[in-house]
Amino acid sequence: MATNQEHTRRRSLRGRFLVASPHADASPYRRSVVLLLEHNEQGAAGVLLNGKFRSSLAQLRAQLPRLLTGTDRQAASLSAIPVQVAVWEAGQLDLEVASGLWLNAPVDAKRLLAGDVPDWKHFVREVGRSIYRDALGIEQFPEHVSVN
Repeated sequence: MATNQEHTRRRSLRGRFLVASPHADASPYRRSVVLLLEHNEQGAAGVLLNGKFRSSLAQLRAQLPRLLTGTDRQAASLSAIPVQVAVWEAGQLDLEVASGLWLNAPVDAKRLLAGDVPDWKHFVREVGRSIYRDALGIEQFPEHVSVN
């Protein structure tokens, strides 16, 4: 039998996108996408992928050549790059996911670091397609609707 810690580790959504459900209109994160950086028994935290994140990512990319050459002082300049953070208390995110407030999707790190951060509607479509694919055993959807 799995311990509570092992069970929590298996259910962790760390490193995935959280996509606010279309039914989460009363949530403070309405129509949001969050890159989940931590999710464990103490709680969860992530970065909102919005316009501020996109401009922050551009600033980070501009500083990467300097940072990769590497002193601690240069790395400390990362703290000046603004992002909006979402934080959940222990168990709170699990309850929100179980109640359907959040959907989740895999992260494409190359796309994310390239600055190609899709909007909320894109993520909702992708998650919906994934649900249909899994439920109906469909391997892939055609790119153009006229093929249907």
